[in-house]
Amino acid sequence: MTERDISLPVPVLEHPYWRVNIRPNEYQEQLIPNLSKCLEIVEKTKLSLRGWDYPHLSNRSTERSFGKNWVASWSNFMGHCEYWRFYQSAQFLHLFSVREVTMSGWRKKLEQDMRSHLDYMKNISWEDVPGFLSINNFIYSATEIFEFAARLSQSQIYMGLVTITIEIKGVKDFVLTADWDRAWHNYYSAGENNLGHSWNIKSDELVSNSSEHALTAIVWFFERFGWLSPSVEVLRQDQENFLKGKV
Repeated sequence: MTERDISLPVPVLEHPYWRVNIRPNEYQEQLIPNLSKCLEIVEKTKLSLRGWDYPHLSNRSTERSFGKNWVASWSNFMGHCEYWRFYQSAQFLHLFSVREVTMSGWRKKLEQDMRSHLDYMKNISWEDVPGFLSINNFIYSATEIFEFAARLSQSQIYMGLVTITIEIKGVKDFVLTADWDRAWHNYYSAGENNLGHSWNIKSDELVSNSSEHALTAIVWFFERFGWLSPSVEVLRQDQENFLKGKV
């Protein structure tokens, strides 16, 4: 089943969006015994690192639903447009908008930062750029995804190999952006509309080193924007600051 087969209660597919799928290597339909336990697992393993949980589990009954073998929650609040499902098989599907697009005022700020960084480039038509992606927000989002998978593994929901698939859809010609206080001298843009990859990782390795696996994914995506061989040490420092709450 894909997101197009789901009747979504929020307009996440109307924007560029992330698609995250985490699943165990071996399928067991009733790996989690009941829906109540599914909710309990998400409640215990979700992250709260920057004022908005990953994944966001709404407290409102009108923003939750229950199917034959899954639970779901969603939100459409102040630019946070997302929907997720967690199945009894322990498969987790998460769709969330590119917040640089849906959060008010963010595009304007990112464009201003890039205009400042690349003032020497006189041939850029900024008005024609469809969107921007913050490298910091990218690092934070990927780190949250892998850490959530690690917490599921630590709870022994996942045993053995875990497949983590991350896709970003609708981002052709989107430009990577850096904060105004970071040295930045190049124009990196996505050449394809949809970018995505899957990583197969042992559950114990996720638990012990989720941040390094996240960095591998981050570098993979940045290279697809044309940023070849970014400094992993610099990215790691940004990630460590995020995990320590210094953002």
